[in-house]
Amino acid sequence: MGEPVIAVLAPEVIDQIAAGEVIERPASVVKELVDNAIDAGARTITVETLGGGRALVRVVDDGVGMSRESALLALQRHATSKIRSVGDLWGLASMGFRGEALPSIGSVSRMTITTRRAGDLAATRIVIDASRVTSVTEVGAPAGTCIEVSDLLYNLPARLKFLKGEATEASHITELVAKVAMAHPELHLRLRHNGRTALEAPPDRDGFARAQALLGGRIAARLERAHGEESGVRVSAYLGAPELAQATARGVQLFVGKRPVRDRGLLHAVTMGYGELVPRGRYPIAIVHVDVPAGAVDVNVHPQKLEVRFSDAGAVHAAVRHVVQACVAAAPWRAEQGGAGPLHVSALTSIAPPRLPLDGTPATALSARYAQQLAQASRGLESREHQAREWVETIRSGTRAARAAEAADARIARAARPPAAPEAPELVAEGSGPTAAGFFGSLRYLGQLDLTYLVCDGDGELVLIDQHSAHERVELERLRTHEGVADIAVQRLLFPHTIDATAAELELVGRVGEALAHVGYEVEPFGASSLAIKAVPAGLRHTDPTQLLRRLLAEWAAEGAPSDEERVDRLLAEIACHSVVRAGDRLSPSEAEALLKNLDGVQQPAIGPHGRPILLRLPLAEIARRFGR
Repeated sequence: MGEPVIAVLAPEVIDQIAAGEVIERPASVVKELVDNAIDAGARTITVETLGGGRALVRVVDDGVGMSRESALLALQRHATSKIRSVGDLWGLASMGFRGEALPSIGSVSRMTITTRRAGDLAATRIVIDASRVTSVTEVGAPAGTCIEVSDLLYNLPARLKFLKGEATEASHITELVAKVAMAHPELHLRLRHNGRTALEAPPDRDGFARAQALLGGRIAARLERAHGEESGVRVSAYLGAPELAQATARGVQLFVGKRPVRDRGLLHAVTMGYGELVPRGRYPIAIVHVDVPAGAVDVNVHPQKLEVRFSDAGAVHAAVRHVVQACVAAAPWRAEQGGAGPLHVSALTSIAPPRLPLDGTPATALSARYAQQLAQASRGLESREHQAREWVETIRSGTRAARAAEAADARIARAARPPAAPEAPELVAEGSGPTAAGFFGSLRYLGQLDLTYLVCDGDGELVLIDQHSAHERVELERLRTHEGVADIAVQRLLFPHTIDATAAELELVGRVGEALAHVGYEVEPFGASSLAIKAVPAGLRHTDPTQLLRRLLAEWAAEGAPSDEERVDRLLAEIACHSVVRAGDRLSPSEAEALLKNLDGVQQPAIGPHGRPILLRLPLAEIARRFGR
């Protein structure tokens, strides 16, 4: 091999390499331009996009604006108004380097800058095409700056093909602007996608009120403030109640110096602050703002400033943990659970992730409608359920009395005769033996026992039926009959959910995508380490479909992935399990009777999908014998 030829790269190549560090997707452009607007003293910032940001990103602010000379200078590499010396890098109070991002963006797009200072008579408009300034003119415009970025990455088709669909890219922009709104309650922020308002956040002096507005009514009602300072570290947090905890850390938003960051140490400190209130493997809803003294944090360890490095990370993490602990100890959550000690949270898997402004309407209306229906059902069933409970309790009491009497008789009999070999204990009730055709439909429904078992009067016997196992068997049979295609409702997501994935899981999705589609999941690889979920089964009531898919993929990857038939059947079983009634659900008489009739149409109606018995049969003759009749 000959000696390698060393050459100085052309300026446009250098710009594109720099852009690759900063411009990952349209949301990266929005981040840089919004940071610039904040640094320019803007009080109102409007973000508009077309085509998920690929066709157009427009950011308009009412900041101080720039002169013609400054605007042209801002397009030069390493031009900035934020720092003057190396020492300024360690005490950076701004959001970024205004001039540094513009040449990177301009090198991979068509960009127009329109800017005017309040004292200038005219605005300056500069048009850039792939780093080349094509025109500089004077125009009329309000004070402030408007930057339009169109045809992003048009001159880098190899990079362009890695962008995702319009909905996915728009969702990243929405999440970004929501985080900016969370960090800067004093700003008025607007976001529009294709002319439709996606977020409108009027200015608010109170960061707590802004957090409540962004998180939605269900979470806002269970949010507590936390403030504190330790070792010069100031912590301000808004903490959600433990029952809102999720299976992912998406609900924990961390900010350092008003910058959204990713930091495992801070995340761990937050979860440690909750202690036993949040089970291991779950994460609370928490908005945490951290401010440290100037020079105690390096914000330049990541090209997009998503990661930071503290000079004393231990002190920062301790401050966060202690502030969270103090708030949790004084929060009303413990009082609701009867005092100190671990909080036992129920139905955690049914809690959905917090809704961003574009995710749809909050769950409060649905909750109110459910509560109304529950109250109506309760009034209608109260008398019948009370009678059924009394009747079953009478049977229990009589059975206990009969057993005591029999035990006394047995002791007298044993005393009167010689010892004999012990007899096998007599069964009190039959198990889930064979049932005749039409057996369940012939039962007379009496009521629910403990909102878990259906109490029925059969032909000479008392029959108890596990409502969850029964409904699960019926639903699984229905899904299998339709082969997981025709009768599984699919919910298409407005914006795809992204989840982290291992290399094995990514490869697995490439092979099992068709099987997943059969049961309502539309999933595809998203980058090098994540998956995008575009559609999920609509019938799941008791679990997050995203987390269900994550768990199953992890299991399949670990066990070497079963066959397509086994995958589909396992998914059908999971969907059946999480889409039917459970213990604690109240059923109307018509619902219970319909379930009994449906049991007659399935195979193995006496055994649930997990191998547990569906029914327990207690002959009336046995009941009479226990009563001594």
